Amino acid sequence: MITTKLHGTIKALKVGERVGYLLNNTDSKLKIHSIFDHAVNFIDRNDWIITLLPESYCIGPQGIILDHKEFSKFKSMELNVMDLWDFSELLSIEEAEVVSRKPLDNSIPIDMFRVKANKEYFHKLLNQSGNKNGMLGKTSIYRKYAEPILEEFSNLFIDRKYKEAGQKLFELVGLGPGLTPSGDDFIIGVMASFKFCGMKKETFADLTELIINKAKSKTNIISFNILRQGALGGFLEWIEDMALSVIHGNYEDIEKAFKNMLKIGSSSGSDISAGILFGIEEAMNLS
Repeated sequence: MITTKLHGTIKALKVGERVGYLLNNTDSKLKIHSIFDHAVNFIDRNDWIITLLPESYCIGPQGIILDHKEFSKFKSMELNVMDLWDFSELLSIEEAEVVSRKPLDNSIPIDMFRVKANKEYFHKLLNQSGNKNGMLGKTSIYRKYAEPILEEFSNLFIDRKYKEAGQKLFELVGLGPGLTPSGDDFIIGVMASFKFCGMKKETFADLTELIINKAKSKTNIISFNILRQGALGGFLEWIEDMALSVIHGNYEDIEKAFKNMLKIGSSSGSDISAGILFGIEEAMNLS
């Protein structure tokens, strides 16, 4: 059924930069895909997901932030998965702040000594405070499964066989349980680090081609959306902050970013962080 029970429209505080594009390229009627305490996911006919969140949460390219009162008002309504909502009647984004992706400034040189020191510091933080149930833990079954794959990836990557390396990375899609499996989270971190290390677009495209075209068959639709958007260069703000802090920041920046990363899921923030660390190490090996 089409639901339009709201009296008036909800004004969004912030929207991700891709939201306007998605809403302009659909008939504005989206189905509720899933409902959580602090998120409601809508899905369009092309399987793109738009996520409504309360303020204080970070935003990605397909996110919409509402103030707490408006979010609570929306959540207080009778919401059912598969209900069809007319976004043109539900939401106003005209006055919302559009949160763009953090720019990549190739004019800023990467200080290899700084990155080396930052990597070591970040590695210690991960080992001390990270959730080791996923890709981070040395004894985790997921890490043990991934290690030979990552070793092969490294060998192909250093030989600049990027399409083949992308095929190895693709083998991690869907690895582990959860809303976003550990392998998917790790890949997100790798992609973020490659982007902010200034990887050439052609190389990035070779590495992520399979993820865009075939990941849907190996993982759930929410995780696929995150992977697909990452392969297009879009990430949650906190993920961008984490990658940039290790590449260009200082220890204080790294600590601040990592505290936010630990707020993402139960192990997702740690798995993404592990992927960021791995990706930066690989990128630096090519320098």
